Amino acid sequence: MKIELYYLYKHFHFTSFAYPVVLDVLKVWAESIGWEARVLICKGDKVNLSSDADVVGISVYTQTAPMAYRLSEKLRKKGKIVILGGPHFRGPTTYKEASSHCDVIVTSTNQEQWKNLLYKIAEGKILPTHQKTLYIVDEEKSFRYPDYFYESFKSLKWYQVPSVPTSIGCPYNCSFCSPYLQGDYILRDINIIHNEVAHTKGKIMFLSDATFGLNRKFTIDLMKALAPLEKSIGVETTLSRLRDKEVLNFMALGGIKWIIVGIETPSIKMKKHGATDLEKSLKRIVDYVHECGMFIQGNLICGLDCDGLESFGHMYQLYHNSNLDSVMVDILTPYPNTRLYDQLKRQGRIIDTNWEHYDYHHVVYRPLRMTIDQLIDGYLQLYRNLTNSRSILYDVLKIYRNNGINRASAVVVANKFYYKQDAIRKEKALRKTKRKFH
Repeated sequence: MKIELYYLYKHFHFTSFAYPVVLDVLKVWAESIGWEARVLICKGDKVNLSSDADVVGISVYTQTAPMAYRLSEKLRKKGKIVILGGPHFRGPTTYKEASSHCDVIVTSTNQEQWKNLLYKIAEGKILPTHQKTLYIVDEEKSFRYPDYFYESFKSLKWYQVPSVPTSIGCPYNCSFCSPYLQGDYILRDINIIHNEVAHTKGKIMFLSDATFGLNRKFTIDLMKALAPLEKSIGVETTLSRLRDKEVLNFMALGGIKWIIVGIETPSIKMKKHGATDLEKSLKRIVDYVHECGMFIQGNLICGLDCDGLESFGHMYQLYHNSNLDSVMVDILTPYPNTRLYDQLKRQGRIIDTNWEHYDYHHVVYRPLRMTIDQLIDGYLQLYRNLTNSRSILYDVLKIYRNNGINRASAVVVANKFYYKQDAIRKEKALRKTKRKFH
């Protein structure tokens, strides 16, 4: 039997280039029991409604939920069994809203559950549109990446960058996030990771880890193991992990070229910042990252309850004073099934429940310390200042002057031009939000 697994995106997204790890796992598990499986990444209008697949699975994020429901109904009319899963369903409300649109809802799953589901479908025990929606959740939290996960790399297109998972779960409990296995952090075997990295095509790749470097010994041993492979690797971590110079040295040795760090806001001290004086600490970290020959990007969020009008200027100064190579700035989005969403809903501050607007291109809640207009205007001005042509040209020249013309520099420069286009798209959408609430 055949199954197609879709990752849908609404706006242009980096997932077009970085393969979604979990869908690859489902693909490998399906193939291990004789199914034909494909992973596809596209916008909703590119889904092949007439494919010969018996089953279609769709990974659903909040902004693509309405799109997934519409597609599901069309696919079921074609006789397909439709499975919906993903972060959007980590709560009873969103599960209930989806139950009439599909045959199976998967909040989380493990290898045994997934294979049993496919066995039942193959045996005709689950039929499209003719039974009560089946609900699957990995209550035991027993999901683990398969040791033969590298098999999935064979289907990568030439422009897609492989991702190799190094851990499962996230140790932090941020109110605006609902990762799988929140509060847990399970490391994978270094030999297995090494084998998967060795099987990746090309030089560029990502290590998929919510907080890379959290375990010091593991990180150092992993970097020693990966060094001979001479890969160019991107990772995501927190500032507190980067305060250890020895770990940074080993990260450089192991092939780390790009580091993404979640700063969120300079308005308050967060545990993952790891220092009282964020600005001075960030500057020291960035300088040493550069000494090690690596690039670093900071991610910021506008509109947290601690942020007032002054926060936009603080973020601008933080970026320039710290010498970060790049910055990504987004407006806070309170996703359903997070503590933040529940809090804002209780306070009557959720102003838009159209899930398609939960895409960082709209304001869907009422800020605490500023008006909606002030949040939009402040955000747009900040993003303009960070992505105007003069600023980008200055940064590009600095990058090439300090690091030379090479693969690592080119990735950072391309990233900057992406953010410039992103700023233009967001401004158009946010202007509509302003008009809506006037």
